[in-house]
Amino acid sequence: MTNKFIPLDCGDDVILLEKDTYKVSKFRELVIRQFIKKWRQEICTDKTRINNNSVGSLFGSISAEGESIPFSEIKLNAVKDCQVLKIDGKGWQKGKLEIRIMYIS
Repeated sequence: MTNKFIPLDCGDDVILLEKDTYKVSKFRELVIRQFIKKWRQEICTDKTRINNNSVGSLFGSISAEGESIPFSEIKLNAVKDCQVLKIDGKGWQKGKLEIRIMYIS
């Protein structure tokens, strides 16, 4: 068993999660939409309005005892078991899907 990472660059490859299949291009679109939807619903309510609705305006820096600590990157990672059907014709391959969402200021 190897821990080899293979990026899913081809939008026509297919991902099989527990019971649903998605083209890579469609899955990316769905993940991005859900992230934006959750961001707007949970973080940017009237009570916690942020200047320009960006991750950077919320987490651009923190302070500890008066010392400002700037952030230049914020990363979210998720890993899920899956199978991938690549268009190269090798059939279904078991593996893990890693989703990375990064904000870089």
